[in-house]
Amino acid sequence: ISSSPLARARERQQHPDYKNSLGGEMKYVASGVFEMGSAAADALSNEQPVTQVTLTGYYVSRYPVTNREFEEFDPTHRTRRAAWADDNHPVVYVSSEDAIQFTKWLSARERKEYRLPTEAEWEYAARGSEGRNFPWGERLDGSGRANFADKNTTFAWADARFDTGFAQTSPVGSFPKGASPFGAEDMAGNVWEWCLDFFEVYKGKERTNPRGPTNGQKRVCRGGSWKSRAQNLRCSARGFSLPNFSSNDVGFRVVCEVKG
Repeated sequence: ISSSPLARARERQQHPDYKNSLGGEMKYVASGVFEMGSAAADALSNEQPVTQVTLTGYYVSRYPVTNREFEEFDPTHRTRRAAWADDNHPVVYVSSEDAIQFTKWLSARERKEYRLPTEAEWEYAARGSEGRNFPWGERLDGSGRANFADKNTTFAWADARFDTGFAQTSPVGSFPKGASPFGAEDMAGNVWEWCLDFFEVYKGKERTNPRGPTNGQKRVCRGGSWKSRAQNLRCSARGFSLPNFSSNDVGFRVVCEVKG
């Protein structure tokens, strides 16, 4: 894999962004190398040791999957929507198993290989090769970049210095200033996002296109949510839940594999 600027530019030319059959925007993530995890003072032990990871290119959805998109697959979900949410809010009350069934349905519909992102793919799409702490940079330097626990919420850990404008989930795309280096939005806050991998401790060995365990007790989710303190919005922060868990702050986005 060549990660030179010229090679990456050529790769992006070969794989232009596109819209899928549901109207969802798919952004190309060019091949590259990055440091997965964090050795920062506020990093947790499960983010270490920092590991060099090489990934070949893939597509990631610009936004989390919305209610409108998911309900094309499962119309009955409308009865399980969050009370405040419209078509353009990220789908919630979906387990990882629900999310995986959606990706299988979309794959069959389009004859492409959609799936949940691996944990490595998710983190790379969020932080890029330069290893940003947040998708937009190093600091949470004001509102307007993410939806998290702020003055609009009543949680004990809410940060009253910030006003994101939302007390629960926000419509996808509400925070364009928070976009990642690859143009993916809402990767920090709004909803936690299911990943394909089950949780495991990092090994610290250099890896190429790593896949985590295919079974286990808990599946990884990433990105933090509208309920989260700022620390959980960092690109390297890891969450995990039972595969059949669903909540009003957990959703998902999709990736599409590139063949050939």
